[in-house]
Amino acid sequence: MILILIGLFISFVYSILILPNNEGSEPIINPTIYPFLYKGMIIVPYDKVNAIHFHHWVFYFLILAISFVIYIPKIIIGFSLGLLIQGIIYKDSTNFIIDNPYNKL
Repeated sequence: MILILIGLFISFVYSILILPNNEGSEPIINPTIYPFLYKGMIIVPYDKVNAIHFHHWVFYFLILAISFVIYIPKIIIGFSLGLLIQGIIYKDSTNFIIDNPYNKL
């Protein structure tokens, strides 16, 4: 249990130091690598107008789901739980289809 709490604490610190406070804002570390990463967010264009935004909370949800099948260290489970909660708090957490931001480059 202590390792889960440590993971939660690390995710809290990571959220404050790296992730944006508001939806639509850029994270502190924000590289762009076309066509998979746009300003630190996983955004994949599927046509000239639209793109799919893979929110970070989805990946952490998958890690937690997989942890029921295979062994994942408890500190990773705590970290994933913290970032899952942090991600679904954003108002746009369920907006997966967005305007293609690569057209603005």
